[in-house]
Amino acid sequence: MAIGRQKEQEVAFSDFISPDKWKDFETHAKSISEELSKDIALSTAQNEKIRKEARELLKKEYEVCKISQDQLAWAEEKLYGSQVCAVDGTYSTYPMLSGIRCRIGVAATSYRNRRTDGIVFISEQQVHPPESSVLEILKNRKQESRLISGLLIRAIMFYMERKIALDRQEEWLMFNGPLVPFELRSGIGRMRALDSCLSLCEKMIDKKTIVGVVAKSTHDEIVSLGLALKPLEYLKLRSFKEDLEDWLPRAHFNTTDENRFRHFIDTHGPCLDVGLYKAGSRAYIFHAHQELFHEAASIVIRDSLFQPMRAYPLLIDYADSLCSHLLASSDFQRMVDFRLAKAGSLPFEQSESDQRRR
Repeated sequence: MAIGRQKEQEVAFSDFISPDKWKDFETHAKSISEELSKDIALSTAQNEKIRKEARELLKKEYEVCKISQDQLAWAEEKLYGSQVCAVDGTYSTYPMLSGIRCRIGVAATSYRNRRTDGIVFISEQQVHPPESSVLEILKNRKQESRLISGLLIRAIMFYMERKIALDRQEEWLMFNGPLVPFELRSGIGRMRALDSCLSLCEKMIDKKTIVGVVAKSTHDEIVSLGLALKPLEYLKLRSFKEDLEDWLPRAHFNTTDENRFRHFIDTHGPCLDVGLYKAGSRAYIFHAHQELFHEAASIVIRDSLFQPMRAYPLLIDYADSLCSHLLASSDFQRMVDFRLAKAGSLPFEQSESDQRRR
């Protein structure tokens, strides 16, 4: 069976590199418009098929709910009454020979513009002894010796999003992404951070009035089912415990961490549900406490109605815009460039791609 799949992949790859597929620029420029039109027409036809035929499947497999006007009014009162806080984070990185330099920022806000923010600068230099021999410096610059990684950066950001949100006074907390993202359940390798991350997630889940909306899901097949939903509809897909149990065998934890994670699955996994909602043109996956699932759906749908085309909670986008405005990646890059230039190190340290002539 595996051989058959390998052969199939080889045939597909050979088809992509076939000389018949490749064209010179002039020929491509003449044909690309028609090729795109045919390709998009096929995708549109598939979407229409899902829209028409998956409706009955959804009704059969799930309870399709619709937000009532009373629920919308309740959610609007929570939003306008500053009882909902949205939080989002951002980070900017600058790779150097001595390791990554990174700025991480988190912003939390409500519709009354009660803002909380936190920013930190981290670098590889902070985790290695400042006084080292040449051999030690070179050893620390090997990839396997690096401690600051993309996983660690994202875990710090997600951790602080939740910590800052939990320190606020609003009744409801709204997050951009899953409530318990991969980074906070990974242990972060050598950092041994599983217990502290899960403890914070447990505190967040115990609050109950929480919701996470996934803007960019890897489950396109689930989001595509949203084509069969009508605006203001939502449904409960499964318990988040199933996701955690499916993920555990791939985590490769040591015995201590595995026992800690199993305890988290047993005590807090059943508390969260995964759902799908549609407020306008497209659908999104969301996570919420199982006891307040319908209330959470009401809040995210009402907030999403403020921007029907994107149909995503406006308050989350507001928090995101605060991060983007205050902590633009381009500003951080220019800041590091300036310091490197002042130190006479810019030509050697600046990214090769940034030095290219275009």
